[in-house]
Amino acid sequence: MMLKLFRIIKTSIVFILFLELSLYAVLVKAEGITEEKFGYGKRHATLQLGYGAGFSFGFVGEGDGSSVEYFSSFPSFGVGISDAFAEGSWYQGNFDLELQGEFTSSFKPVGGYSVGAGFLFRYNFLASKKFIPYIELGLGFGYLKYGLQDQSDGFVFSPQGGLGAYYFITDNVAINGAWKIHHMSNSGIEQPNNSINANVFLVGVSYFFD
Repeated sequence: MMLKLFRIIKTSIVFILFLELSLYAVLVKAEGITEEKFGYGKRHATLQLGYGAGFSFGFVGEGDGSSVEYFSSFPSFGVGISDAFAEGSWYQGNFDLELQGEFTSSFKPVGGYSVGAGFLFRYNFLASKKFIPYIELGLGFGYLKYGLQDQSDGFVFSPQGGLGAYYFITDNVAINGAWKIHHMSNSGIEQPNNSINANVFLVGVSYFFD
């Protein structure tokens, strides 16, 4: 079952990468008028897929959670909560609030899954017209069922932070890539609670509404 799921997810990621590259090849000359897409009340929807690899901070997460590997899916809906400011500077940008779904499927050291939702505060750097880097920080909540020895299943918090970038291929569509550190633990509600910390690498597509 897990091998079949692995193949399905791997095929999906390859297909999305192929689709993104195809769109880029066809539409690379699009203008991408980003100043019309970022600002107070501006909305966008995103789907990111990726891979997470567990690690230990040394003082936390040194149990079997550090060997976890999983596939992830992060759909989100974002809205601008500030207009652009610092015009003309390298850090010209705005703030967005992202409402994010979180779904993971682990395949190492054992099979399992997690589901949840959360929010992220994202700062977009708007000095460029088409290439828009961002940094983000947020918190999620969810349900974990990984079957680990050092981290209890059940309710978990998922604080996270990272960086990424949009690249506009049309006025409304951007491909994006991101890296984040994603944490899952229950704040001592259940024991054991050694935590799962992972580097998560993501690719995705975003649609910006007019």
